[in-house]
Amino acid sequence: MKPNELQSALYELLAAPLRIEEIRRALPQAGRNELKDALDGLIADGRVMKNKKNRYAQSAHYGCVAGTYLATERAFGFVTPDAEPGADKPDDLFIPPNASGGAWHGDRVLVRVSERKNSRGRTEGAVLRVLRRADKELTGALVQRGKHFFVEPSSKKYPEIYIDPHDLGGAEAGDRVAVTVSHYGGEQLLPRGTVQADLGTEGTMAASIASVLRENGVFDVFPAEVLAQAEGIPQQVEPAALDGRLDLRDKLIFTIDGDDAKDFDDAVSLEPLENGHLLLGVHIADVSHYVTPGSPLDGEAFRRGTSVYYPRHVVPMLPFALSNGICSLRPEVDRLTFSALMEIDKDGRRHGVTFAKSVIRSRARMTYNNVNQILAGDETLRAQYAFLAETADRMNALAQTLHKRRIERGALELDIPEAQVVVDENGEPAELQYRARGEAERLIEEFMLQANEAVAAFMAGRGDPTVYRVHENPDPDKLAAFAAFARPFGYRIDPSKPEDTFQLQTVLRGAQNDPAQRALPTLLLRSLARARYADECLGHYGLKAKFYLHFTSPIRRYPDLIAHRMLQKALTGEAFTGADESMCEEAAQQSTAREFAADACERDITALFVARYMQRFIGEEFDAEVSGVQPFGLFVSLANGCEGLIRIELLAGDFYQYDDQRMTLTGRHTGKRFTIGTPIRVKLLAASEITGQVDFAPADGALPVSPVPPTPPAQEDAPVPSGNRVARRRQGKGRGGSRKGRKPATRKRR
Repeated sequence: MKPNELQSALYELLAAPLRIEEIRRALPQAGRNELKDALDGLIADGRVMKNKKNRYAQSAHYGCVAGTYLATERAFGFVTPDAEPGADKPDDLFIPPNASGGAWHGDRVLVRVSERKNSRGRTEGAVLRVLRRADKELTGALVQRGKHFFVEPSSKKYPEIYIDPHDLGGAEAGDRVAVTVSHYGGEQLLPRGTVQADLGTEGTMAASIASVLRENGVFDVFPAEVLAQAEGIPQQVEPAALDGRLDLRDKLIFTIDGDDAKDFDDAVSLEPLENGHLLLGVHIADVSHYVTPGSPLDGEAFRRGTSVYYPRHVVPMLPFALSNGICSLRPEVDRLTFSALMEIDKDGRRHGVTFAKSVIRSRARMTYNNVNQILAGDETLRAQYAFLAETADRMNALAQTLHKRRIERGALELDIPEAQVVVDENGEPAELQYRARGEAERLIEEFMLQANEAVAAFMAGRGDPTVYRVHENPDPDKLAAFAAFARPFGYRIDPSKPEDTFQLQTVLRGAQNDPAQRALPTLLLRSLARARYADECLGHYGLKAKFYLHFTSPIRRYPDLIAHRMLQKALTGEAFTGADESMCEEAAQQSTAREFAADACERDITALFVARYMQRFIGEEFDAEVSGVQPFGLFVSLANGCEGLIRIELLAGDFYQYDDQRMTLTGRHTGKRFTIGTPIRVKLLAASEITGQVDFAPADGALPVSPVPPTPPAQEDAPVPSGNRVARRRQGKGRGGSRKGRKPATRKRR
């Protein structure tokens, strides 16, 4: 019996208490040592306990649960219990002050559940023991008191950490540092740690950026052996690499990217066929030719998972020798590619596809801006690029057909404006604006979607292992909350039918031209599940695609690199192994985690740039709109995309009550109500480039003037903590503020 199978059988057996000899009799097929290892593993994981009478049983039988401890900045905490397979997610447990058992935020713990409930109706618990430390590096300010040194963590959820002078690593008082904990302390001992990195002078934006990257496990510097391998790769395509490749160098192929793009990993082509169909070519940089399994480059790419982008910077997944060099599809040079050649009819139906390792020579490095002007009829640009102007027109017509077909099958068009920071040549934020999205951007998106779906359908049809991009059905409760919010606008959404995306399309269409409904697409986005990577094909809800994966960006995403490798094995008939299946599973988990970390970096660092830009407007008034509602205040958004917080204590003249279901703050006496989309005039109070926090207050007379009937008082929970920086934002105490399900203000990740 395999270890996992034995643990599962043992866990089910221990629904009632048993002695060890009874367990052995019930599982005679398990060896003595195997059984001991399985039992020890379940105990170490907190799923099984032994009582004083030496009887083993599931922890729940003894009134205990295992879960993750979530600290707050106010002494109390919460534990998120493990969910049993097939069961609903259990409610968090409230851990009162002095009942944490020495647990730190993120630790896995065993908790005894109490019969008591706190004043807000939440079940209480007490941590019995820490099962596994989160083992997370912390950042904070290094301070000196007398002859002693301490690190004050950036988050107040963590205690001060004592640093021996020999463990300073060259850092000085006043620096922001990264520290690892060597001892977690006790009742009479402070935690101790060792400084791992000096991140710069505390109180500077540079130190804050370095801190965000470090906290999320993002590192600028590549290991020496990785750089050595990358620098040893020739920067021209070698003749031997062309053997067996489809030669497309005489075809009209070109790239279309942003004006400031440095790496070009996709190129496109379009040719008419004799039968009236079109041959759409999507040609992707063949990164797998250079990054081979088990190599230093591959190991580092797996660890990073994705490139990380923030204003005028990139932390690449691959060294620049590859990402900006030999793998980048620059114009007028030979480049190795993996091509998807798709035959598509006038109605946008795909009739066949050919996948092939290829070699191309891009004819032009086009930008979205130039292509948009060409499509709009700019005579100068059409003359300059006469060799591709007509092809661009045909591409745009095909993209519109593909888009129409995708919408007709039920895909959701969540085209939510995306804010961006424009940075000048000195790296200073010069402007805030919404990212332009024209015909060229939509053209490339539609073509990439076609390639991604075609590869996924091919691999799923064969049953071969790969990494899929999946987006599961929304949680019914979240969809029900959205339905309740949309109902006053005349929409009738049935949350019990999440597969019926046409009812959601109706909302999105209705909100397009109605300012009063502007908040609905954002609220819908928050009600949806988050897309992730998986080693099984589960479909993509938002795209309404049965088959979907990421194939088109192997320079900056590790799952795309795996998709290339698995597709090539399928095409060559090479046998798949258990190692391939394990790699796909591990890559899916790692890539999902790294994508979440990258999103956190991009969001938090962008908030620093936004705050720095807004400093010049302190004291000025703006028209704003409520973009989020929390018990501690209102998030408001300006027309330029800046978002900040109005703390609830600044909503003068009434006592405001929070309604979690309706997402409102309502005055108990006046009935004045704030909800998402409520317009409000605000005054900028402060903007910190160190924390990313932007604070507003209502301008004089800015509160709503039309009272609404007050809703019954709701039982409020204390703010639920989550990740380090997220917890501070949700409590209105950290970098910029946040709200549940906030969409990262970065590039879209379908």
